[in-house]
Amino acid sequence: MTTLFREGSGVDMASIEEVRAAIAQAIDKASQSQSALQQAAELAEDAQQLLTSVTQGSVQADVETTNAQFQQVVSGVSELQNYLGAGISGAEGINSRL
Repeated sequence: MTTLFREGSGVDMASIEEVRAAIAQAIDKASQSQSALQQAAELAEDAQQLLTSVTQGSVQADVETTNAQFQQVVSGVSELQNYLGAGISGAEGINSRL
């Protein structure tokens, strides 16, 4: 792992190419995370649909609560994907300025 240090710290700075490569790796990891999150959201939706279909007409309070929890997973994933997207965009901007 390359670390950047301030000039005069007695430690060599990473080259621009090394920094760009490290940023590109970070972007790649974040993109992989987005894919994994998308799969998690799809699986949670599938679980919710299955639960809804087998508990249709149930008056048990925990059925509604559980369905709401699966929906919260989907919503939470969407929020996380927004953060990742912003992070990727920011990293790409940093890389383009190097």
